[in-house]
Amino acid sequence: MRHASLLVAATLFTVACGPSPSAPDASLPPPDGPQPAAGSFCAVTPPNLPPDVRVPDGFCIRRYARVRTPRVLAFAPNGDLFVASPSEFTPGGAPLGMGSILVLPDDDRDGLADPARVFLASVPSVHGLLFDPDALLYTLANGVFRAPYAVGDRAATAPASAHTQLASLPDTVRWTHTLARGTDGALYVTMGQHDTGMCPVFNRRAGSVQRIGEGMPPNGATVIDGLRNPMYMRCKPWGACYAAELSNDSWGAYGGVEKLVQLSQGDDYGFPCCIDHDRTWPGTPRGYDCGRVALSVQTYPLNDTPFGFDWAPSSWPAPYGGAFFVGLHGVVGTWTNTGVQWAPTDPATHRPTRPTEFFARGWGRGAPIQGRVTDLVFAPDGRMFFSDDQDGGIYWVAPVTLRP
Repeated sequence: MRHASLLVAATLFTVACGPSPSAPDASLPPPDGPQPAAGSFCAVTPPNLPPDVRVPDGFCIRRYARVRTPRVLAFAPNGDLFVASPSEFTPGGAPLGMGSILVLPDDDRDGLADPARVFLASVPSVHGLLFDPDALLYTLANGVFRAPYAVGDRAATAPASAHTQLASLPDTVRWTHTLARGTDGALYVTMGQHDTGMCPVFNRRAGSVQRIGEGMPPNGATVIDGLRNPMYMRCKPWGACYAAELSNDSWGAYGGVEKLVQLSQGDDYGFPCCIDHDRTWPGTPRGYDCGRVALSVQTYPLNDTPFGFDWAPSSWPAPYGGAFFVGLHGVVGTWTNTGVQWAPTDPATHRPTRPTEFFARGWGRGAPIQGRVTDLVFAPDGRMFFSDDQDGGIYWVAPVTLRP
């Protein structure tokens, strides 16, 4: 009965928040630029968003689903979309979600989610999600847990209380952990901290990425530290892992920036003593060496708040094939600059070659969608999915030529 009632709640939220994603608005004008190819994702799923929600010519965007507070997205081996919907308060002011892991399948392949199913309930601080061949790993405030999973499962076979705890996270102050696994099998979890104004920080583990799992201490081994809030993290097939680091919100007067950082054993990113490489916070004690702070892969204006990020498949049309994409949560309070941005990359290093610019607009206060972009991930079929933890939308973008 518990799972059934939550399934009903998820479905009711979809209805209560606005028109069903499956109901196209006949008043929308035809899109500019190239039209969808017959049988493509864009042709199969008719427009269902306000016309002022824009992506570049040659692409279409659709709302896939709406659920409460979709913070983290992960695709199961069979393509089912899993969503973490936490019910804990976030400093950024996201609405309280369902305290559940949801499944949003698309069995009829119409580009719109079927009714949401509750995979796992009663997990208020759920955030990070990661699939192994026989398990779904997820984070709670106090640790990393393993739920048995077989391909095609849409409900957990045991409650959260029966799941195996892979690592304990007893000394972190932020519960919004995320997970990633490297190509070498290493399992990583992020740990964030709040601003303390103390340099050096007393507990370096509080702002770090930890390696956990087999052969590691119960509460992990530090890989990189000197971070404030590395909330989203991703490992890629070329062997590198990255995290989006959110810096001190009040460092604007001192040239503070948000960062994309690469995991390299032993790297120190300087928080709270250093704003960036060789740039010292004015409150740092004399003689503190910020020259040893690791260099970032990319930086963003302070408070633009990079959340989820990923790299496009090479099959996307030029200049977007292999490009870097990031979801910006925007400025707390005003939601300024929320949306999806992109930058081209160096084919050899996969690193962005210039600052990002907007790819998808239409979110924010006073915008067509009163929301803030959160996670972003490319699906195995080549579509880019991203979520919005205020309005509750989950969206996909595809080239007009991309076929199911």
